[in-house]
Amino acid sequence: MDKHTIILTLEELGFALTALGAEDMASGLLQSYYGELSEDRWELLFHAATHSLISKGLMEQRDDGQQQLEFDPFLVEILAQLVQSRHMLRGYKEQSDKQNILTIHNGNDRFLYHFSSHNELHFFRWSFPEDWYNDIGQLFGLLPSDFNSHSRYVDLTEEQWNELTSSNFTMQRTLAWKLSESDREVIQVWHEDFQHNYRCLDNLSRMVYTDTDEDGPSVTDLLFVLKGANDLWIVRNTEQDMQAAPCLRMESVTEAEWREQMTHFIQAFVNDEAVLRG
Repeated sequence: MDKHTIILTLEELGFALTALGAEDMASGLLQSYYGELSEDRWELLFHAATHSLISKGLMEQRDDGQQQLEFDPFLVEILAQLVQSRHMLRGYKEQSDKQNILTIHNGNDRFLYHFSSHNELHFFRWSFPEDWYNDIGQLFGLLPSDFNSHSRYVDLTEEQWNELTSSNFTMQRTLAWKLSESDREVIQVWHEDFQHNYRCLDNLSRMVYTDTDEDGPSVTDLLFVLKGANDLWIVRNTEQDMQAAPCLRMESVTEAEWREQMTHFIQAFVNDEAVLRG
């Protein structure tokens, strides 16, 4: 097996996490896919996962009378980082039939790459910041031809944004927004791309867990992404004052501007990791 990348099914990942003491994480992953299952059903899933992990060489069952399981040290190291991670870079891509999620986890001076396809297959490897431009581009399915040669943007209030993304939006509503004709044209193109994409937006974010978080991680940075017919759109809050009302910039970016935005995310993530290490 390639020691640089480990590929696990959901059942294998759930069993390994459970066996290594991370039952809560395993339960969350499995129940989000299967829902509530009987104890017999869980046993069948884990029994199959055991044989699969053994066949992959990721686990051995020691026949010493105690039926002890011994996991591959590389797998243990990777899953320990996954469980202990408190800070991540996360990308989410939704398609008509599945969701792809990329997370980069920090810890112990290393970064763990974790890609999940519809929560069915999970890919793990150690990663480096120079890899992430390509990793993020692959997640969103970006090609050089997806970028316009020039940028254009419109700044919206939160109220306008909520109207724009509502199910009953019409361009007639923008007449009250006091926008220029060129801004209204940009909004119309964006909304057509939004509709064509089943009213779905992908996103890239930075997340931080603290010991006091009871409702999940805190999002410290968020970028919405929409791949259009002729534009790559991003939506971000350009207001620096976190206490002030958001100023949401809806922007068609060039390839150079996209890379600049990715540099912002990557540098902030790496710098936060240094801070967290103290």
